[in-house]
Amino acid sequence: MASALSNFQPQPAPQATAAAQAAIGDGLVAEAQAFADELAAWRHDLHQMPELGNNLPQTSAYIQARLDEMDVPHTTLVDGSCVVGLIGAGAATQGNGTCKDEQAGTVVMLRGDMDALPVAEESGEPFASTNGCMHACGHDMHATALLGAARLLKAREAELVEANATVKLLFQPGEETFEGARAAIADGLLQNPRPQAAFAMHVNSQSPLGLVLYGSPALSGVYGFRITLQGKGGHGSSPEICIDPIAAGVHVHLALQELIAREVPAAKEVALTVGKFAGGLAANVIPDTCVLEGTLRGFDVELMEHLKTRIAEVVNGVATTYRTPATIETLSDVPPLVLDSDMTQASLGYVGAVLPKAAFLPLFHAMASEDFALISSEIPSAYFTVGAAVTDTDEHFAQHHPKARFNDAELPLGAAAYTAVALGYIADHR
Repeated sequence: MASALSNFQPQPAPQATAAAQAAIGDGLVAEAQAFADELAAWRHDLHQMPELGNNLPQTSAYIQARLDEMDVPHTTLVDGSCVVGLIGAGAATQGNGTCKDEQAGTVVMLRGDMDALPVAEESGEPFASTNGCMHACGHDMHATALLGAARLLKAREAELVEANATVKLLFQPGEETFEGARAAIADGLLQNPRPQAAFAMHVNSQSPLGLVLYGSPALSGVYGFRITLQGKGGHGSSPEICIDPIAAGVHVHLALQELIAREVPAAKEVALTVGKFAGGLAANVIPDTCVLEGTLRGFDVELMEHLKTRIAEVVNGVATTYRTPATIETLSDVPPLVLDSDMTQASLGYVGAVLPKAAFLPLFHAMASEDFALISSEIPSAYFTVGAAVTDTDEHFAQHHPKARFNDAELPLGAAAYTAVALGYIADHR
C-alpha cells in the first residue's frame, strides 16, 4: 500500500484552534514514549489472549485490571465483555463508570475495539497466540493505545474537571462480527453520560508509521445473510426420488451474481459475495439441506435496501422452481460508515497538532465494513486509519492474514492521538 500511495501528495492537516493547541500542548508524544515499553508489554499480553465476538472474558478482565491500576472508574456492558471507563467531571461525581449527563459536562468518547479473528497465527512473533485465534486485524493495538490514552488523560483529570468535561473510554467487543456496537448501545453505551462526539482509529499493517487516511463515507454498509434450502435427501443413484438442495443452491448462487450484474448501475459501488456453500457429507448421498452464507456491501443505503428485497425475491423464486423451500436469516446489518465533516476536520487538526510530521491523505474509502457506523449514525464522529507497518517491507501482509504483523512503535503515537482528540474537542466546546 505504501508504494501505491506514493503517487499521491500528502496534505497538511487543518490548523487546530488556538484553544485546542494550548490544551494539547507539545509533549504528549514524548510523555507516551516514556512508557512505550509498558505499552508494548500490554499489547503483547493482549495479543496472546485473542478472543472472539462478544465473549471476551480474559480480555475484559485484563483491561479492567489496567484501568484499576490507573484509578479510572469503569463499568461493563455486553455480559461483561465491553468495558467503559470515565475520566474527568463525570468520573469525579460517580465511582462506578456511569453518571448523569448534567454531571459530565462536555463528553467525548474514544473507542478501541478488542476482539480477534478465528485465524491460526503464523506471524513468527515471539508473543504469537497459540489458541487458534489471532489479532490479525490489530485490535490489540487499538485497545493498548486507548489504555495509553487513559494514562495520559488521567494525569490531566484535574484540568478536565475544571473544564467540566468527561472523556468516555469504550473498549468494545464484537467488531469483527458486527454485533459489539449494537449490543453495547442496547445496554446503554450512549447514555450515562451521552457523548456529544466520538472518535476511533484503525491501524493498517501495510501503511508506514505517520500516514493518516481519512474520508467519508469511509467504509461500506454490510448485510450478511444465511440461506438454507430444504430438499429431500437420499441415495445418489436415485436422484429422481430426491429433491437435491445442492443443485438449487448452485442456481441460487448464479442468480445472485446476475442480480448484481444486471440490476445494479455500473457506477454504483456494490459487492455481493457468497463465501460459504455447504451441503452434504458423502459423494454418493444427496443431502437434506444446502446452506449458503454471504455478504452484500455498498454505500447507497436506498440501493442496499432495494437489493435486500431483491435477494429475498430471487432466492425464493429459484427455491420454488427447484422445490426447495428457502429460509433467509440476517447475520449482520450495518450501515455505511458516514462521518461528520466538522468532527473530521477538527480531529485532523487535533492529530496534526500532536503528530506534526504525520502525512494526511483523503483517500479512506473502501468496501470493508465497520460497526462503528452504528455509533457514527447516532452522534458526530470521526474515524481515521493510521499506519502501523513493520519496517521490513517483506513482512507487509494484509490484515486478516495469518502472517500479519504490526509495529509497536505506533502505540505511543496512537495513545497521543487519542488524547489530543479528546483534549482538543473539549477545549473547542467549553
